[in-house]
Amino acid sequence: MAVPDMRSVHEWFLHRGLPLVLTRRVRSRALIERSAPMFSGIGALIALTMTLAELTEDDPDYGIAIRLGVLTALLIAAPFVLYVLHRLGTTRGEAGRRTAALVVMAVFVFGLPFAGADFSGIAVAESVGFLVIAVVAIWMTYTGIGSIVLWAFRFAWVQLGALGTLMSRALPLLMLTVVVYFTGELWQLAARMTRERLWQTIGFLALVAIVFMVTTIRDEVNALRDDRAGQTDPAKLLEGTPLATTEGHTPERSPLSFAEQVNVVAVMVVAQAIQVVLFTAGLFVFFVVLGIVAVPDDVAVLWSAEETCPVGEPPCAGTWFGIDVPVAQTIVHVSLFVAVLSGLYFTVSTSVDPIYRERFFEPLISDVAVSLAGRDAYLEMDKGKSE
Repeated sequence: MAVPDMRSVHEWFLHRGLPLVLTRRVRSRALIERSAPMFSGIGALIALTMTLAELTEDDPDYGIAIRLGVLTALLIAAPFVLYVLHRLGTTRGEAGRRTAALVVMAVFVFGLPFAGADFSGIAVAESVGFLVIAVVAIWMTYTGIGSIVLWAFRFAWVQLGALGTLMSRALPLLMLTVVVYFTGELWQLAARMTRERLWQTIGFLALVAIVFMVTTIRDEVNALRDDRAGQTDPAKLLEGTPLATTEGHTPERSPLSFAEQVNVVAVMVVAQAIQVVLFTAGLFVFFVVLGIVAVPDDVAVLWSAEETCPVGEPPCAGTWFGIDVPVAQTIVHVSLFVAVLSGLYFTVSTSVDPIYRERFFEPLISDVAVSLAGRDAYLEMDKGKSE
């Protein structure tokens, strides 16, 4: 097996969401530059939320809003600039990429907290908080979490058609949850549940779903490594990849380390979790629209037994991450709660759904089989170099 360009091998593993197969030395290269897209993405989302929150206040400060809008535009444009500089492949391009990455980090750590030209202790504390987030982002880049998430998004996007099929097959579930949606006790609970408690409940249900997915997928990975999944020909699996091997040659198969097991399970869990989130988000939008269309304000007040609101008359105005929305708060809470419960049911039911397995899970297993075959070939090559 000839591998003329190790960089292409490393990029192949990163592209397929298996960074922990690579050595620590390889994963620690250019951490600031590789972390910059994560800074820009998180920062752009925060800056956009801050801009909308400022504009929706009773007495908005348009100067602050403009500064935040400029920072949002810069952070959105940063990944594209970094990509162009990376594609140049020259020394000047690499130097420009390092400089641009440092600028993005400075905007994230100092620009956002001080966008209001407020140098108070609160702004300094926020800057320290953003610095902690930046350090965590660099650590996440070192462990390759961004690579895992990007691969999962690409795979979920390719398999988006399977989600449409499953949503059509979920109509019986939808009819059941519609009946639950029009339950007065649920509206009373939602009206009295704070947003913090609602997110705590959602977090608990999400944790249950993740534990279920991890358990199921770990068994699938064990079956794959034990040759019970029918993916056994490395030459065929690695054909057309930087780690292509000669026909008839089978790289030595070694047990996965703990980090590699976590990595493989993580890419599969994230890919499935993205589909669950998309399904849940679709149901949330459906129930919000249903509540607006089918539940008059006086009925919403009657079901939720609302008497007073902090501002205005019942039903209480809704908010979404601090932004006022033209939907009653109770409708937002009920829709979110029912959608998440439906998402949990969807997670469990799809594990035994034959169409879901054929359209989504089998392609996922086949893709991971290629990655594991490449991992065996890479370790054999690395062992041969060390000897």
